[in-house]
Amino acid sequence: MTQWLSGVASIRPALWPESRESSTAVGRSVAAEVAVCQVCEGPTHARFALCYCCRVLVRQLKMPLVPMVAVADYRIGDALHRRLRGYKDAPVAEARRNCVAQLISLLDSWMEASGPQLRRRFGSGWDVVATVPSSHRPSGAPFDAVVSAVRALDGLHRPVLVRGPAPTGHLAADRRGFALGPEVDRDWLRHQTVLVVDDSVVTGARAQSAAAALRLGGARVAGVVAVGRVVAQKVGGRVSLQSPVPPSTARTASALAVG
Repeated sequence: MTQWLSGVASIRPALWPESRESSTAVGRSVAAEVAVCQVCEGPTHARFALCYCCRVLVRQLKMPLVPMVAVADYRIGDALHRRLRGYKDAPVAEARRNCVAQLISLLDSWMEASGPQLRRRFGSGWDVVATVPSSHRPSGAPFDAVVSAVRALDGLHRPVLVRGPAPTGHLAADRRGFALGPEVDRDWLRHQTVLVVDDSVVTGARAQSAAAALRLGGARVAGVVAVGRVVAQKVGGRVSLQSPVPPSTARTASALAVG
């Protein structure tokens, strides 16, 4: 990719491995107890199909979740984290533009390399690309500036969501967190399959709330793609417990049991 990504925890390969065994640097005893969440591809206990966060979101939304894929894992303070913060919040306009350009380069290259595998992971392609509206700004999604320059996404990008009446946040999902925009034709939406794209996920609450709003509006949601996902666990240095679910065994949202 690019030199600034050299310190990022890991970038997802274009092809997911065919094994669901987690990779770990702390030995077989830990690996045997760690599985991969069927929704977010994060680590979970081997007895559970979903990780703790995804189980909480299922209860909050009262519906199955859609599958999520992150382009890269990052740690707080690393190069990717700084770009994900800087493209929105850097105090200097030039710095914001540079961060946007670097995120465009990363996502554009990854989508080009991973498109077919991503469709297998989600079980389908998509007709529409939707971004998650800002939780702090009155309208729009800052990530639109990135998506609008990614070749695989721009032509399908539509502003279908707005902020809803209910707050969403860290491990706090709500069906009313987002709503369809006033100009969205619901009859049209019922015939669309939507890909939700966001800058980063931690628990997935906001992205899954956005997906829920689209589904309640009649759309089918293929899944969520996020540029970054924070690495929450370190044991004796860097430990990756987030081996992706292979496309051949990944379940789509309709196959996940509520509860």
